[in-house]
Amino acid sequence: MALASTSDNALVPRSDLSRFIQRVRVLRHGPSGDAFVRLPDGTVELVVRVLPGTGCDVHALGPREHVQHKSATEVPPDTLGIQFKPGGAYPFFGLPMSELAHRSLSIDRLWGPADGERLRALLVDAPTVQARLRTLEAALVDRLHRDDVFEPAAAYLVRRGIRLVTEAVEIPRVSDLARTLGVSERNLRRAFDDVLGMGPKVFARLVRFQRALRASASASRGTRPDWGAIATGVGYYDQAHLIADFRAVTGTTPTAWLRARAA
Repeated sequence: MALASTSDNALVPRSDLSRFIQRVRVLRHGPSGDAFVRLPDGTVELVVRVLPGTGCDVHALGPREHVQHKSATEVPPDTLGIQFKPGGAYPFFGLPMSELAHRSLSIDRLWGPADGERLRALLVDAPTVQARLRTLEAALVDRLHRDDVFEPAAAYLVRRGIRLVTEAVEIPRVSDLARTLGVSERNLRRAFDDVLGMGPKVFARLVRFQRALRASASASRGTRPDWGAIATGVGYYDQAHLIADFRAVTGTTPTAWLRARAA
């Protein structure tokens, strides 16, 4: 049994969290035998798994530079995921996001055993996915309003930098981004590490990669994507550059990746 990410119109974040949360999703069993795949995009995801007979666990999946695979046994039915916006997770976990990068940490590790156990007990008692979402949201709001909430001095600068990268038609170089924001490249990298969990160069690379993915998905069904045109359109030097970047992120070529996902 594979896992499919499904959208549920009833599962939307409450308004006071919407500026931090990108989407809420439920992972359900699908018809094939592939593993669940998480592609890197600079985000952090908080995952709640209800395990029959053993309670539940809550983990934060940090930002990554490479694809992450999970088997169906690792993601039981109705697993709940709250995906934060890039740069939106830092207030909730009390540590620089660089310490969460490429890692999966339990809520007990992040919030302490007492708070972690209390949250997990409440989630086990919640009768539906919607109820678990509301329970988790209440806990996040409580963390947000604590006196010791983690708020790096450069958080506003990084949020602005993220917008400049994601909204630009042509993704800026790190030197140009630092100049626009009025800081040195070194200070910009340090700020991005704290708030986002990766440097601006890596984040820009993932934005470009995601643009290539969306462009390939928009090709007509049954039509092979024009990777040369896609490469030029999203900011790669050429098709070879796109393929090399795709291999670095996914471990395979763009064509092989799309073929495997279609199958």
